[in-house]
Amino acid sequence: MDRTILHCDCNSFFASVECLLRPELKNVPMAVCGDPQSRHGIILAKNEPAKKYGVVTAETIWQARRKCPRLVLAPTHFEEYRRYSRQINRIYRRFTDLVEPFSIDESWLDVTGSRALFGDGRRIADTLRETVRRETGLTISVGVSFNKIFAKLGSDYKKPDATTVISRENYRRVVFPL
Repeated sequence: MDRTILHCDCNSFFASVECLLRPELKNVPMAVCGDPQSRHGIILAKNEPAKKYGVVTAETIWQARRKCPRLVLAPTHFEEYRRYSRQINRIYRRFTDLVEPFSIDESWLDVTGSRALFGDGRRIADTLRETVRRETGLTISVGVSFNKIFAKLGSDYKKPDATTVISRENYRRVVFPL
């Protein structure tokens, strides 16, 4: 029997946390950057309205501002990001003790032993997405597969707030075109 591995990735994590802290930023193009006063800083994260202007992570502030002159820049609040990360990982641990944080906003979960209690991988992923959204106000994308690599590809496949299953039956159709 195959393992069931989930890769959970918080959507636009730093920007999403900033929008929770400052709700007035939610519907305006905004980006989180290391030093908003510096024209030489880079974009660490951006929200959906900023993405529509073509703002991308790791580009310089001046490049982003050329694309979106009204881009609102927010400074980082790493302690808040760590607090939300811990809260989300506690939610994951309700479903399995096999949680492997990969970064502040990504974790792998082996839910193989949890299927009898919580359902198949898709059901667990959808329940996690709903629980994280309800309890934190943040969204996650979840990849479900039989290995970590395909689970990671699944979480990147569709965003935001989505579940993608890559199984032995569909991996050629889903992965090969990438």
